[in-house]
Amino acid sequence: MRIALENSLVRPGEVTVLGTPVDLSAITVDSYLVAGIADHITPWVNAYRTVHLLGSQPRFVLSTSGHIAALVNPPGNPKASYRVNDELPQDAEAWLASATQTPGTWWGDWTGWLNERSGSERDAPATLGGGGYEPLADAPGTYVGE
Repeated sequence: MRIALENSLVRPGEVTVLGTPVDLSAITVDSYLVAGIADHITPWVNAYRTVHLLGSQPRFVLSTSGHIAALVNPPGNPKASYRVNDELPQDAEAWLASATQTPGTWWGDWTGWLNERSGSERDAPATLGGGGYEPLADAPGTYVGE
């Protein structure tokens, strides 16, 4: 419970998982962070702090709506919008003041961001399995019926 109340993850090495000290600044992969401006469980200003904990320059996107709706708002929703800002100042309100608002949901922004980091498309394999591994079952797999 102490970790949840004090958020020890923000202090490098304070939390150890499976014998390894956790340091969020060691995470250098590209990150796409989404928050909801009206989220009552995780206020967006708290979520924004993550951009300064990671060891990379993530993309932070602020969606309209609250906790769940901010994330699952489908593309094409005329009431939706999101904000982005390439600058990541320390102060979340400063980020918001200079952010650009775009109509629609953040999904299109995310797919564009993801496409920049993805390889070219390729054909699906002709057969399942590979690398010495045989398929265990046809899709969707046996776990669906369990």
